[in-house]
Amino acid sequence: MFEILRRVNPWNKSGNKVLNHNLIDHTIMSRFLGRRVSKRDFTLYEDHQKDLAPGVTWRRRRFRFHVIAEDGTESPEALCINEVFLDCNSEAELRPALAAQFPHLVELPEIQNAYWATTFASGAIRGEDRTRGTRMFLNTGALFTAGEPERRLALRDQILAVDPNEVPDDEEWEKLEVFDPAYVEEEGGGYAVSRYLPAFPASRLVQASGNILAATNAGYFLNFPEEYDDGISALHQPVGGHMTEGRLVMPPWIDRPGLLHFKTGKTIPAIYGLADMVFHVEGLPSVPLRKGKENPKANPHGMAWRRFDGEIPQPPEGTAQIRFSADLVLSIEPHDGDRSIPHGGGLVWVTGHHAKALLARRDNTGVCCVSLREFKEGEPDWMVSSGPFLVRESTAMLGEKMFAPVNCGEFHPGGPPPTRFPYDTDKTAAPRTAVGTTASGGHKIVVVDGRRPGEHSCGLTLDGMAQLMKAVGCDFAMNLDGGGSSVMAIEGATFEDMINDDGPIYIVNVPSDGDGQERIVPLFLMVGPKR
Repeated sequence: MFEILRRVNPWNKSGNKVLNHNLIDHTIMSRFLGRRVSKRDFTLYEDHQKDLAPGVTWRRRRFRFHVIAEDGTESPEALCINEVFLDCNSEAELRPALAAQFPHLVELPEIQNAYWATTFASGAIRGEDRTRGTRMFLNTGALFTAGEPERRLALRDQILAVDPNEVPDDEEWEKLEVFDPAYVEEEGGGYAVSRYLPAFPASRLVQASGNILAATNAGYFLNFPEEYDDGISALHQPVGGHMTEGRLVMPPWIDRPGLLHFKTGKTIPAIYGLADMVFHVEGLPSVPLRKGKENPKANPHGMAWRRFDGEIPQPPEGTAQIRFSADLVLSIEPHDGDRSIPHGGGLVWVTGHHAKALLARRDNTGVCCVSLREFKEGEPDWMVSSGPFLVRESTAMLGEKMFAPVNCGEFHPGGPPPTRFPYDTDKTAAPRTAVGTTASGGHKIVVVDGRRPGEHSCGLTLDGMAQLMKAVGCDFAMNLDGGGSSVMAIEGATFEDMINDDGPIYIVNVPSDGDGQERIVPLFLMVGPKR
């Protein structure tokens, strides 16, 4: 499937260093790192490119150089950058080539810009299984207990994605009904944990389907116990709106930066939140939603509240309260009913005919739902939320600008879970993943390795990642989950393509966990032809 387009040897035949670094030189690298980089030995020692499919290119660049300290001393450093670029080719150009490369796909839909989609590893909150038979098992001996001083146990390490015919031998392992909202507790009243959503490695996602060309980690998710200790939310539940194949699997209860891609081929980067949601009751007009905390004394019809909005006032008599966890209706309550809100959901108030219709059918939660509003661009196809925005209108958002509401939404340092963002913009160098759009309508997904200074890759600060996304041609770019989650898997990658010979197959970067082991995550960006 693969054809090597170009591989640059850092030395040409005459023994001189290659000078063409494709717009990344020591000066630009200094901007990325926020430190002076020596010109004397700046080297691009790998430029590895492959054509994954018509209009889709993977590229990895690795640099070696020296950084100069304030006292003039120099120390060796390195940086590794992986990119997947989806070019903006027309459907007429792509269709014949894709039909030839993927003959088993009988029908190819519209292909104008990107032909990729976000995916929820579990498929959806409500229980559809889109993991191609993958089943989840939980080590019940490793649940949280009330007496443990350290509550942030890495449960992700205790959850496995295994073949449906494979069952662990250890008696401690038992099958977990992943979407069962009942509590899972240790005998004797341990720390209650409810609802697990599956997570698994990006390499497994790529291996599971011959149609997936590349996969990276995507947005943030509920991870620490205090973020899903309400008995309703789920470990690995996404934070911010997520849509897959036209289905809203996580409504944007929290205002977050996002990319919304439409079936017409256009991608709109913006802050998506409650103002982009509507509430539906069977047989009645839809109701636009708005934040109750912004004007709690206004007409309550269409008000929505989140767990972090503070104290929720008592609604007027006759109001119906609808409790949501993600896109799932938990209950329909009268004005004096249960107002508890899960971390990953909201509480919607309606009055008048809507309230009467709902309260008369309280046992039938299927009569109402939420969705995205209508957009002039047409019908949405996929959506991914994360943040903050790194680049807006071809300008890197640096320092405090990055945490302005227009770039961050309700996602900010020191905020309550799941709104918080704990890092600075110019001090913490880490592995990073970002996605961006280009002026020509293309898309770029970029993974930068980190936490391996000197030997492999030092990582970038958020400011550095913003500078990088601008340098690779993005007019808009959004930060995704990073750290140990940052990973890039390429379908059919060979040992020549892999950096870590002992690492997982198909992984073309070096994740920061352990010896380069990829972390299991619940949210991915996939690249591949649509069905």
